[in-house]
Amino acid sequence: MKKRWIEIFNDELRLLFDDKGILLTVIVAPILYAFFIGSIYMDKEVSDIPLAVVDMDHSSLSRKVSQLVDSNEKVVVKGHFSTMEEAMYYFNNLDVQGILLIPKDFQKKTMNLDGVKVELILNNTKFLTSNELNKGVQQVLLTVAGGVRMQYFVSNKIPVELAKQKAQPIIPVIKSIYNPTNNYGDYLLPILLILILQQTLIIGFGQSAVHEYKHGLLTDLGNVSFQDFIKIFSVKSFYYIILYAVYFFIFFKLIFSHYNLTFKGPLLLHIILGIIFLMVVVLYVIFLTSFFRTSIGWTEVMAFSTYPLFLVSGYSWPIEAMPKFLQFFTNLLPATPYYKMFNMVSVQGASFIDVIPEFIHLLFLLLLGYFLIFIRFRFLKFKKRDIL
Repeated sequence: MKKRWIEIFNDELRLLFDDKGILLTVIVAPILYAFFIGSIYMDKEVSDIPLAVVDMDHSSLSRKVSQLVDSNEKVVVKGHFSTMEEAMYYFNNLDVQGILLIPKDFQKKTMNLDGVKVELILNNTKFLTSNELNKGVQQVLLTVAGGVRMQYFVSNKIPVELAKQKAQPIIPVIKSIYNPTNNYGDYLLPILLILILQQTLIIGFGQSAVHEYKHGLLTDLGNVSFQDFIKIFSVKSFYYIILYAVYFFIFFKLIFSHYNLTFKGPLLLHIILGIIFLMVVVLYVIFLTSFFRTSIGWTEVMAFSTYPLFLVSGYSWPIEAMPKFLQFFTNLLPATPYYKMFNMVSVQGASFIDVIPEFIHLLFLLLLGYFLIFIRFRFLKFKKRDIL
C-alpha cells in the first residue's frame, strides 16, 4: 500500500486524463460555463424592450399611461391592441417581451380612487428584460396614481404642497454606492463566475475522491494510517488547487475585463484568498465523498445543490434575515466568508485589514474541515475493524 509521493502524483494524473467525466468537468466546463453564463449578462444594460398594450378602456387616462410607458428609456410600445388574442400572437412569436392589459373602466375607477387591476404579462426567459419592463410599468402606474390622488386632494380645497405630501407621503431616494449603474448583472455576474469554479471543483475533485475510496489506495482503510490518508489526498488535491488557482488568475485578469466587471484590490491578495478558499472546499469534499458509493451519485447531488448553496451563502439574501438554524448552516459554508471578502475587496476596494474577520472565519472552516476528516477517518477505520 505504501507509495511514494511521485507514484500517487502520477496515478492521479493518469486518472485525470482517463476519466472523461473528471476531465470535462475541471478542464472544459469552467471556461465553457464562464462564457455561457456570462453571455446571458453580456448586455447588462437593456433598452428599447418591445411591449404590447391591450387597452380595453380607450380613455384619455389609459392612453396617457401608454404614452408614459413608451416614454421610458428602457421600453418601447410596439403596438396597441383591442383584444388579448392579437397581442398574444406577437408575444408568442417573441415580437414583444410583455403585454400590458389595461382593463375596462380603468379611468372611472382610478378617478374615483377605487381599486383597479392592471395586468402585466412578461416573458421571463430573459429576466433582465422582464425586470426592466416590470419596473418601468410600475413607475408609470405609481406616478399616475399619485397624480390622481393629488388632483383629488386639490379638488377638495387642500393646498397644493400639502396635497403633494398626502398623495405621495414617502418619496424613495435610491443612491447606488457600489453598483453605480444599479444593474443586477454587474452585481450578480462576478459571484456567478466564482460559483462556476467552486462547483466544477466540487464535482470534479469529488469524482476523483470517490474513485479513491472505492477503487484506489483507500479501499482497505484498515491498513491505512491517518498520515497516509492525508498524504494521498494532499497529492491528489495538488493538481486541482494549482489548476483552479490558475483559473482564478484567468478569470480575474481576462474574463472579468471581458464583461467589464469591477475588479479592485491587489491581484496577489485575491489569489491568496482564493487558494485558501479552494483548500477549504477540498477538505469538505474529502469529508463528504466518504458518504457516497458512486461518482454518479456524487455528481447528481452536487449538481442540484448549486442553486440552494448559492441562495444560503448570504450573497443574494442577508444572513440575518434567515431562520436561526439556517444561519448556523450558512456560517459553516466556505462560500459565506469568501464571497463577502471577494465582494468587499473587488467591488468596495477594501484592504486586507478590512476583511480580517471573514479571513479568520475562513481559517476556522479550514481547521473544521481537517477535524471532520479526522473524525470521519476514525469512524470508518473502526467500522472496518469491527466488520473484520
